[in-house]
Amino acid sequence: MASTVSPARPIASRQTFTGVRLGRFALPALLLTVLLAVALVTRLALLVSAWRDLSVSSAAILRAFGIGAAFDLLAAMWLALPLVLMLALLPDRWFAERGVRGWMRSWLLFFFALSAFVVAAEVLFFDEFNGRFNFVAVDYLIFPSEVVANLWESYPLPAILLAVAAIGALGLWLARRLVARALDAPTSSTTRWGLTGLYGLTLGALTLGMSPERARVSDDRALNEIALNGYYTFWMAFMGQDAPYEGLYATRATGPASERLRDLLREPAARFEGWTPERPTERQIVSRSPNERRNVVVVLEESLGSIFLSSLHPRGDTVLTPRFDSLIAEGTVLANAYSTGNRTIRALEATTSALPPLPGISIVRRPASQGLFTLPGVLRSKGYATSFIYGGRALFDGMGSYMRNNGMDLVVEQKDYAKDAFTTAWGVADEYIFDKALTTFDSLHTTGRPFYSLVLSVSNHKPYSFPAGRVAADPNARKRVNAVMYADWALGRFVRQARSHAWFGNTLFVLMGDHGARVYGASEIPLPSYEVPILFYAPGFIPAGQRIETMASTLDLPSTIMARLGMSYDTKWFGRDVFSIAPEDGRALMTHNSNIALMSGDRIAVLGLKGATDLYAYDRAAKRLNRMETPDSAGKSLIEDAIAYYHTADRVYRSGGYR
Repeated sequence: MASTVSPARPIASRQTFTGVRLGRFALPALLLTVLLAVALVTRLALLVSAWRDLSVSSAAILRAFGIGAAFDLLAAMWLALPLVLMLALLPDRWFAERGVRGWMRSWLLFFFALSAFVVAAEVLFFDEFNGRFNFVAVDYLIFPSEVVANLWESYPLPAILLAVAAIGALGLWLARRLVARALDAPTSSTTRWGLTGLYGLTLGALTLGMSPERARVSDDRALNEIALNGYYTFWMAFMGQDAPYEGLYATRATGPASERLRDLLREPAARFEGWTPERPTERQIVSRSPNERRNVVVVLEESLGSIFLSSLHPRGDTVLTPRFDSLIAEGTVLANAYSTGNRTIRALEATTSALPPLPGISIVRRPASQGLFTLPGVLRSKGYATSFIYGGRALFDGMGSYMRNNGMDLVVEQKDYAKDAFTTAWGVADEYIFDKALTTFDSLHTTGRPFYSLVLSVSNHKPYSFPAGRVAADPNARKRVNAVMYADWALGRFVRQARSHAWFGNTLFVLMGDHGARVYGASEIPLPSYEVPILFYAPGFIPAGQRIETMASTLDLPSTIMARLGMSYDTKWFGRDVFSIAPEDGRALMTHNSNIALMSGDRIAVLGLKGATDLYAYDRAAKRLNRMETPDSAGKSLIEDAIAYYHTADRVYRSGGYR
C-alpha cells in the first residue's frame, strides 16, 4: 500500500519564524520573543515608577534601553537553552508521543506564567529597594517562610497568582497553532545541530561580552538598575554571595595596606605595641576612665532611619517619633551616623563584630563565623551574662547560630513567646519583645552578674501591621509611617517601664536604627537610606542633650560602648570610640549591592567589581552623589583608605585571624 502524507506535514515542514526555516526550533524562537517582550514591558514599568525621581537625559534613557536589550537577550537565551538542547537531541518520532507533546505544552505554560510572575515580582521589589533583584532577593529566597508570609500579608497574593496562571494559560492558547505546527514539523539533524551551534556561539559571545559594568549608562543609580535584567542580576548575586575580595576588587600589597589601616585605627586610647602587618588591627585599648561594670542593652529598631526623627530631621508639624525624640534630649546622640548596609543582618554583624561589610553575604550567614572577636564575646570573658532577644525565628538569616557561636549565652526567639502574642510574618509585635526583654533582665539581675543584651525589633517592616489601640493611626491601613509611630510607642513604653526596675540605674542603653527605611535615589550609594540615629542613654551617667556630629559607622559601636564602660582590653575591631576621636577623623563604611564604600566628610570612595574605583562628592542639600572625574590627592588617599579597610578585612577574616 502506498504511504500517505498528512496534509499538515508539508505545511509544518515549511514552518518558519520571521522568515527563517526553523522546524521545531520555532518553539525556542517563540519563547525568546515572549521573554524579550516581557523584559521590555518590565523595563518600561520600572521607568514609569522611577520617573519622578530620575534626573537623566533622553540619550541616557535610550542607552539604558539599548544595553538593556542585550542583557534581556542574554538572560532569555540562557533560560531557553534547556529547550534548545532537548530539541537538538530528541528525534522526530518522540514528538509524535502524546506525553512528550503534553510535557512541552506544560513547559511553555510554566514559562509564560513565570514571565508574568517575574514582572510582578520585579515591580514590587523595585518599589521596595529601588533596584533589580540583588543579594537581598537571594537572601530572602533562602528563607521562604518569612518572605511568603510577608508577601501574603502585604499584597493580594492569591489574586496575583491567579492572574499569573491566567496569563500563562492565555499565552499558551494564543500560541496554540504555532506550537502544534512546530511539534509536527520534521527537522533534519543538519538543521538541528546547525541551529544549536549558531545558538551556542551567539550565547557564548553574549556571555563573554556582557558584565554588570555595561549597565552603567549614567550617574543615576536607578536608571542603571533599569538597564539591567532581573534574571541576570539575580544570578550574579547568587554566584557572588561569598565571592572573595581578591580577584573582584582593587587590592594592595599586605604591608602597605596594613600600615595604612593601622594609622586609620589610631585613637587616644589605642596602643600598638607588638603590632605586625600579619595582625593589622590588633592593639591595646588603655582606658582613661574608671571601670564601670554597667549592664549594656542595645536596641536595634527595624528600619528606623534618621529621617523619621524630628530631632534629627525636622518635619514641620508632623512628629512620628515623639518618644525617641524626647529620649534624645535626655542622652547623647550620634547625629551623623550611618549603617553599614540596608538589611538587618548587616547591623547585627557591625554592632557585634565591628567588621566592615564584606562583599557578598554577611558574615552572619557564613559557616566560618564561629568564635569571632565580638562585643558579646569580650563582655562574656569579663563576667557578663549575654543574650539576644528577637521576635522572629532565629533560623532566619542564620541569626541564632551566629549569636550562639559568637558569645551569646541566651537566644530568645518566636517560639519563646505566648501563642496569643500579636504576630506578623516577621515575628511577634515589638511590645511583646520588650516585655520579654524586661522579664529576662530581671532574671539576669538576680544572678548578681552584669548583663549585655542585643534586642531586635520587627514591627516597622511590611506588612506594617501592629496591635490596634496603641497609637491613633489605623493599623489596618498598612502604612510605614503608622508602623513607625507604633515602633516609637513600644520603645517609649519599654524605657518608661524599665525605669521602675532595680537594674535600670546601672544600665547603659544604646537605642538605634538598624538601617534606613528603604533604598532609593539616583546615587550609586543612596546615603539617606543609611542614616540612622544612635542614642546613648543612661540618666546621671551619659550627658543629657549632647549631640556628637562626628561621622560614625554602626561598626564603631563595640569600641564606643567599651569606652563608656571604662574597660581596658586587647582588640581586633575595625571601629573606634566615636566620643574621643577628632571630628575630621570620623568615617563610615557601607555596602550597596556589589559596591563597597568609605565615606569621610562630604566625599565617598566607592569600590566596584573588576577593580573599579570611583570618587564622589556628596551634595547634602540635594541628597545625591556627584562623580569626581579627576580625583585630587585627598580623593586618591580616600580611595587607598577604602582599599586598606576592605582588602585587609577580607584577608583577616578568611585567614581566621579575626577569631
